[in-house]
Parts: sequence; structure tokens; C-alpha cells
Amino acid sequence: MARSSWRTGVMGLGLGLLLSGCQTLGLAGSSPDGAIESGNQFVSRSVRGSQLISRTLPASLSLRRGWQMAPPQTLHPNADLQAYHPGQAIFLVVLGESKTSVASGTLEQQALQYLQIMRRSFDQVTSPESRTGVAQISSYPAVQYAFQAAVRGESVAYLHTTVEMGEYYYQVVAWTRADRYPANADEMRAIVQGFGPD
Repeated sequence: MARSSWRTGVMGLGLGLLLSGCQTLGLAGSSPDGAIESGNQFVSRSVRGSQLISRTLPASLSLRRGWQMAPPQTLHPNADLQAYHPGQAIFLVVLGESKTSVASGTLEQQALQYLQIMRRSFDQVTSPESRTGVAQISSYPAVQYAFQAAVRGESVAYLHTTVEMGEYYYQVVAWTRADRYPANADEMRAIVQGFGPD
């Protein structure tokens, strides 16, 4: 099985949390330098704000107000970064992989490949993938699609962004209940824009 297949089973992620109202997740303890650590990610705080940083890949996410680090494997067993906004019930994971481990092609072709793999994990796609106008994330080339799918009987709205950054492709996937998407769409777009290199 190609690495892309197992790294992309992203789509029912955190559904139990989503359905139960996004109860507070427990976090690991703080390190002596004040960083909050949890598995392969940690939060670094500075005067510029909080950054969620991957220990495994050169990637980070600016945590906007209200966002928290999710404990390891809570949202996806293989995520390099995972966070959630309990007040708005929005979830986000980042999955990265080396370009050498995926089939060759353009960024657009890779994004479509990820979407095709994602479709397999849904009960059904309930709205067609719609390409947004996003062409860059943190000055790196990106392709972004919005769509809705049924997952275990629940309608979920997704914002799926493929970012080409250095020698890696990253999937930045944000989701929320479909009925909350109109209120959450701006926050979902904004948190994705906070993804970048470490």
C-alpha cells in the first residue's frame, strides 16, 4: 500500500468529539522551558503567539485564539500536527510526506490524488469538491478544495489544502459539522493560512 493511502484516512477524524460537542481534551504536561508537549508535537509560546510545531517534519501551525493542541492520535493516528477549537467545534490535522514517496506529478494532480483517497473513507460525498481561490499558504504553492461528506451518518464540511513546501507535500485538513460551516468557514480558512515551515 502506498504511503499516501494510509496517511490519508483523515476523514472521520475526531467525529466522536464532533458528535459529543467537543469536550475538553486532556493535554500532556509542560516541559521546563514552558513548552507544552504531546507526542510528536509541542506548543511553543512567545510574544508573537503560540506555535504548534511538529517533531517529525519541518512544519508548524500558528494557533489562533481559542485553538488548542489535540493529544496524539486523538484526531488521526498518523498526524504530524493536530489541533481543535472547542468553542467552535472545528478540527484540523496536518499530514506530511516526502515528495519521493508519492507518484510524480503536479501539485494539482497530487491534491486530486489525496481527494480520491479521502473519498474512500466516507459513507458518501454529499457535495462536489469545489476549488477555492487559494493558491498559496505562507508563500508556498497550494491547492484548496471545500466539500461535504457523510461520515457515520453525520454531515461534515471539509476544507482540504495540499501545500508544496520544500521536499514535502502537506495535507492541511480542517473540518466541522456541515450545519456549522457557514459560521465556521472564515475561522477554518484563517487557521489553514497559519500553516508554514518550522
